[in-house]
Amino acid sequence: MSFTEAARELAITQTAVSHQIRALEAELSSQLFHRFPRRIELTDAGKAWALELSQIFARLHAVNRELRRAPRPESREVTISVVPSFAARWLVPRLGRFLNRHQDTELRISTSERVVDLVAEGVDLGVRYGFGRYEGLVTQKLAEDSWVVVCAPALLAQKRLRALSDLANHVLLRDDAPEAWQRWLRRNGATTLEKLRYTELTDSSMLVEAAVRGQGVGLARWSLAVDEIAGGRLVTPFPKAKPLATGPAYYLAASRQSLRRPAVRAFRDWLVAEAEESLRVARRSR
Repeated sequence: MSFTEAARELAITQTAVSHQIRALEAELSSQLFHRFPRRIELTDAGKAWALELSQIFARLHAVNRELRRAPRPESREVTISVVPSFAARWLVPRLGRFLNRHQDTELRISTSERVVDLVAEGVDLGVRYGFGRYEGLVTQKLAEDSWVVVCAPALLAQKRLRALSDLANHVLLRDDAPEAWQRWLRRNGATTLEKLRYTELTDSSMLVEAAVRGQGVGLARWSLAVDEIAGGRLVTPFPKAKPLATGPAYYLAASRQSLRRPAVRAFRDWLVAEAEESLRVARRSR
């Protein structure tokens, strides 16, 4: 959203960028930007065009990268696209075990909330949080998920938290599913609590970190909190409460072509085994 920054990136003048944009708008017979004294904004037409072009440029970039890459029929590099919160809280803490077993494998991990076009962008394996419907890809459910109430042990020592009604005296942490707390409370029979105080952190990993630091009682995704619970950095103050299924689950996705490579299959198999072990830990923790 800056002609000046675009000019700097392209090593040309701001005036040249402005002239090119006006020429482009004339060619398309459509205004792409709203121009204000100190800023610019894409018009609806500009947004639509940018969305289409970003996909085209991503494909061009992927094709160019493949053409430039030296032929390596048995390449040991594996490129993985992962949801950021899952990468930070679950994948990265476990990566050492894979690297120790597969010392000839090189990993390239990219985090993104958007659904990456694995084939066009040269990604071997994707871990996505959704419902597993990814056209043209082989998918496998990695793990289901649920909401669980957690807090730091120190918080329990500071303020009473024995009954669900005690939640009214605490700050409640929630992520990008703001209705989840009320659903969890209804599922556990607490339908009369009012005037609850919330702090919203739209990144689920940040919510877990805030809970670890005693900043409130969190309704966390079990997959992201399980290691903190197992390590004693978080506790579940209501162990008899019923967990609430989140609905979406974690899925592995890959093209058939990528899965022909031994290194990709090895990483996939390791992920599945780690997810199964994580589930066993979760059951013991509960």
